[in-house]
Amino acid sequence: MDDKLLTSLGLNEKEIKVYKTMLKKREMRPAQLAKTVGIKRTTCYHLAQGLVEKGLLVENATKRPRTFSLAQPADIEGTIEQERKRLATREKILKRFTTELSRATAEESYPVPQIRFVEEEKIERFVEQQNFSWEESMLKTDPTMWGYQDHTYVENYPHLIDWYWKKSDKRIGLKMLTNQSAASIEQRLARKYKRRQMKFWKNSDTFRAGIWLMGDYMLMVNTRRHPFYLVEIHDATLAHDLRELFKSLWLLV
Repeated sequence: MDDKLLTSLGLNEKEIKVYKTMLKKREMRPAQLAKTVGIKRTTCYHLAQGLVEKGLLVENATKRPRTFSLAQPADIEGTIEQERKRLATREKILKRFTTELSRATAEESYPVPQIRFVEEEKIERFVEQQNFSWEESMLKTDPTMWGYQDHTYVENYPHLIDWYWKKSDKRIGLKMLTNQSAASIEQRLARKYKRRQMKFWKNSDTFRAGIWLMGDYMLMVNTRRHPFYLVEIHDATLAHDLRELFKSLWLLV
């Protein structure tokens, strides 16, 4: 019998040697088999039992001493059927396992919102450092910044606005609502930066802080009174819902 065929059945070199010996002798006691093959009895017995598990030998435990014999085609057919049933059972178990695994990983990977509070003295550095993450997120979701911007942000951080729009990705745009107090400075900015569109919302007088939506990020920016602060919330669901809200408001204003 071809060694390649036996190897394809998962037999190693020693198992092949044992099986080919059995192929010639048909039936042997463990001691005889070990002596013929030329290996230790315990090792030979272990190898023969492995071949029994593979369905290639049959262990005759009723004989004294017990013997191993060559499995016949009918025995192997029975092994094939048992293997088929085993694989069918394993397939069912694995399908159930993948379902449970999907549930478990879905629960573990639930996107818990990430919140960062930024104090006044760190706002400028934070905006400059975090800008890449915001733009990257916008380009994956919606390349437009939406929300509301209080006029005091423009008054306190005009240099940040100039810095951003001179270097920002050309695919990025802005559509935000603001209050009437920002009219004069926003008109000047509109002439400089065409991608930056603002609408004056008469109902915004009660707003005290800005709300910016940038991809999966939402920022609350307080520049009305000192100490200024900024709160960044990284949450796709919240950012999406507020973005849709401000899109609707944009059309109404």
